[in-house]
Amino acid sequence: MPRYPNLWFYIDRSLAPSYEQAVKLVTNHLRRAMRLREFYGPFSNPEGCDFEARLEHLQPWEEPAPAALRHAHAFHIRYYYTALARQKLDTVRNFYRFAASVHYEVEHANPNHADVEMCPVCGRTGEYARVKGNLVEMVHDPLGLELVLTGKIRRETVRFEDWEQREVGGIGAVEKHVFPGLTGDRNTLRIGVVVITSPLPPSPR
Repeated sequence: MPRYPNLWFYIDRSLAPSYEQAVKLVTNHLRRAMRLREFYGPFSNPEGCDFEARLEHLQPWEEPAPAALRHAHAFHIRYYYTALARQKLDTVRNFYRFAASVHYEVEHANPNHADVEMCPVCGRTGEYARVKGNLVEMVHDPLGLELVLTGKIRRETVRFEDWEQREVGGIGAVEKHVFPGLTGDRNTLRIGVVVITSPLPPSPR
């Protein structure tokens, strides 16, 4: 696992009869809420995950972008739970817990995947203009965290690029916290923690 997971879920044990069911509670909710497409191995670069999900073709950067750099964006999430269970790290007090790595980047089919430094959406621009270090850890990771927690990128609501223009959304109305990263082995700008103590709200249709 080359990057420290930047999103952690804590699920009250009263909400699920087992660790596996707690994981499904969250992953199924996110799949429905954000209309995520899920992918299972084998992967060319799994980074130790159990499975992953993503959305493509969000927020296209077109005009006035240089033609060679035009691209849309992808939200990407990788889930980690079996490794935690093997090491007896799957429970903390009265909570099940598991981790994810989330980021927002140039979409996967674009020749510029994953990095365009000057992009106003996923690049080292705006509030991230002076951030030094790896673009994924310092920009893509916090952008992905913002989307899954708030449904926004750089405080702008993200919508599907189709006729309906429905909001992509996120985890919904649960307890959420964001903490600074970049300490110890936490080589990502911010860490998000989602605490679930009551049934998750229904996903929008």
